[in-house]
Amino acid sequence: MAFQSGRFDEAGSHGLTRLTQHAMLEANRRGRYDDLVQDLFGAGASLELVTGLRQSAFILEVHHRDFDRLAQRLLGMLLDARLDASKLEQAIERTAQDPGLTDMHDFLEARLASALSSDTRYAAPPPPFPSSVQSLTERHVAIHMSSAFTPRNATVIAAGAFDAPALRRAVASYRGGIAAPVARLTPKLPSKARLPSMSDVNVLAYPVHITQPEEAAVLRVVGPLLQRRMERRFRTMGVGYAQEAAPMLTPWMDALVLTLPANDPSALDLGPFLLQEVAAVREGRVTPEEYTTSHGAALARLRLEDPNPRAVALQLASSIQTPAWYSPEVETSLAALSAEEFSRRVQPWLSESRLVHLLFTPYQTPRPASKSRIRGGGRR
Repeated sequence: MAFQSGRFDEAGSHGLTRLTQHAMLEANRRGRYDDLVQDLFGAGASLELVTGLRQSAFILEVHHRDFDRLAQRLLGMLLDARLDASKLEQAIERTAQDPGLTDMHDFLEARLASALSSDTRYAAPPPPFPSSVQSLTERHVAIHMSSAFTPRNATVIAAGAFDAPALRRAVASYRGGIAAPVARLTPKLPSKARLPSMSDVNVLAYPVHITQPEEAAVLRVVGPLLQRRMERRFRTMGVGYAQEAAPMLTPWMDALVLTLPANDPSALDLGPFLLQEVAAVREGRVTPEEYTTSHGAALARLRLEDPNPRAVALQLASSIQTPAWYSPEVETSLAALSAEEFSRRVQPWLSESRLVHLLFTPYQTPRPASKSRIRGGGRR
């Protein structure tokens, strides 16, 4: 179950979203937390909390024989949550001990958003210390729960073997709240920024807008293609890096993102090599063998995901704002995608005029100017 709410909506109360998620399970008059834990344990189920920048979620994974029963129970707790103030203190204590409270798993998304938008809410970090949530009050949690975590802001996703009609009826029975759709960013392009980091990393992002399964097919191929070209390029140079080229789907923008260390140990700037590989793909300088290999890898990955309920659910959750990404027609479009059609569609996406280039690097204090001494004489 995904809610269109995250750190962006905390108004400076860092950790409020994570605490509210805990309270919906642990301090909720709609269900006893101890009973829920016992039920989950008895079914061998897992319940995971995800707290992001603009989307947060509860992920239930359980054997199909227990799914319908546990799903119905969670729907009642999460879509009709009623704060139990008498149990909030315990929820705060558990939240402070939750490793996910201070984890920024969406670091790249957050830094990209803050670089492209002047809205400071995109830079909202997790709390610096676990104890930070202890300053939050019942009023904070009650307001956040009743405004951000409502049926109008929820999307229920289910994958696997379950009673679909019964689940639809149950979800439809919950109403309330005011919809708060996430606005898509329209950044000024091209864009380049230098940001502080513990290490040197190049990030190239090319924003895309996926509205058709054919476009989703192209985006699925271009990532593996660039990844292979980057690996081959650096292998030829005799070096190896943890580079990546993959789609990044977020509620506020979708993009093809490439990451690579900014420098190698010899201080060689790697950015130009990365841009050269992008230019080669943009200009159609791709061999038939390269395209066939990358196209086959993308198609195989899609087909491997389909039988995996967790993979399907996570794909759907990541693309709520981009339904064409995982529509039923994507496999057909991907299988039929020719090298010529791929080249035609990808060319405008990889234009230099659409590039977002972020250079993450440690800021260094400039060295003071050294004093020079003038000596007489010279080489003859």
